[in-house]
Amino acid sequence: MLPRPCPAFLPASALTLAALLPLAAAHAQQIVLNNTRSLDFGSFVAASGGSITISPTGMRTRTGGVVLLNSQMAGQAGFLVARSGSEGGDMAVIISLPANGSTRLSSGANSMAVDNFVHTPSTLASVPAGGVALSVGATLSVAPNQPAGNYTGTFPLIVNFQ
Repeated sequence: MLPRPCPAFLPASALTLAALLPLAAAHAQQIVLNNTRSLDFGSFVAASGGSITISPTGMRTRTGGVVLLNSQMAGQAGFLVARSGSEGGDMAVIISLPANGSTRLSSGANSMAVDNFVHTPSTLASVPAGGVALSVGATLSVAPNQPAGNYTGTFPLIVNFQ
């Protein structure tokens, strides 16, 4: 008997955002963050366990005994980071992603850790009026014989301008 596929993903509707306020009253702008794509690890068979990594460019790789199944929706999270307001000039921003050990995907009583979040571009020295595309990848840790399920979760993405 073959193990059942174990789909895992982070849906856009569950994304948590924080800290979108200007740092000084002199700034009449705010950062506007729009989710354009969900982080999706795709379908897989856990087998003897391992990990699945989605790079910020959407490349999906695995380690250990995890078997990747064809998943057209698998890929990196995408965001448009833009500024609002009428002031001219670019804005530099700081992007913060979750620390290792703080994010999990769950399906009922079962869960898997999501760690090693990375984003591209790695720095945003400026955000022009039209905005900048931001891509986020991460690594999913899969236990041996991880129970099948529809695993979902959220992660905080903090964007502050300087």
